[in-house]
Amino acid sequence: MTPFPSKTDPGLALDGPNRILSMRQGESEAIISAAQTRERCIFDVALDGLTDKGQILDALAQRFDMPRWFGHNWDALYDCLTDLSWLPGKGYVLVLTKVAPDTRAASILTDLLTDCCEYWQDRGVPFHVFAQTTRSADAA
Repeated sequence: MTPFPSKTDPGLALDGPNRILSMRQGESEAIISAAQTRERCIFDVALDGLTDKGQILDALAQRFDMPRWFGHNWDALYDCLTDLSWLPGKGYVLVLTKVAPDTRAASILTDLLTDCCEYWQDRGVPFHVFAQTTRSADAA
């Protein structure tokens, strides 16, 4: 995860290449504001340290209002996040807070979201992910 450059206009990150950026506690408001200015679809998901695959998938499915065909597995999450036809927009911003970083589920989610960023980048659609880990929150 690339660190989000503090004291920098979050718009610079949103105008750059799609990627996952780490953020510190308190930075989400500026990111969301910059995303609103750019008319991006914003998904703010507090994972509250969830470490279980099912809980993480449920939290994301609820926030993205996943379609009925969502299969509640990693492949289905990827399929939905690279479709988003039910949520048309000029781009997408996912803000994840309280992510437990040292779990197998977090590692898989990071890889999956990286692939989603690349998918949308190839299509010229902004898709940015900002993640605040529980460790970052404790250090702030």
